[in-house]
This record gives sequence, C-alpha cells and structure tokens, in this order.
Amino acid sequence: MSIPTIFFGSVIAAMCGLLFHVFRGGRLSRMTLYVATAWVSFFAGQLVSEWIHWRVLRFGSLNLLPNLIATGIGLFSAEVLAGPDKEGKQTRRSRKQKRK
Repeated sequence: MSIPTIFFGSVIAAMCGLLFHVFRGGRLSRMTLYVATAWVSFFAGQLVSEWIHWRVLRFGSLNLLPNLIATGIGLFSAEVLAGPDKEGKQTRRSRKQKRK
C-alpha cells in the first residue's frame, strides 16, 4: 500500500468512527475510542481481505466493502465491551428519581 492509500483509508476510518460517535453519543474519551477502533479494524479488514483474496468494491488498492464490514464489527464490539457511559444519556426514570 502506498502512503496516499494509507492516508485515504485513515480518513475513511476516522469518518466512520466520528459518524458512530454522532449516533451513539458520549464524551471525548468515547470519541477517541471509536476513532482508534475504526482505524485498527479498518486496516485489519484490509489485511484479512487481502489474505483470503476477497476483492469487492475496490478503490485503488483498498477493499472498501470488507474494510467497512470489519469497521462496523469493531465499532459495535467496542461499544459493547466499553459498557455504559458514566455520564451518558439519562432515561426518564433516572430523571424522575433525581427530582425526588
């Protein structure tokens, strides 16, 4: 892979992580977790797809479909493994309990 390909892949992975953060929410630490996870899983997907010769939706030397699938799996796994956010979203029940 060339340097421009690595840069382009890093931008796509970072955008996936940031988009996931927009939908799932959280603090700055969660955003950092999502972007780092997206980078690692994106390029892990590239390595695995090259290893098994799965070349689908190619853009240059990037296999976008396997990379995006791996990124999605990695992001959802990070969400589950990180657990609930300490100061995350409040439910109606927790707001009512705080009022009492």
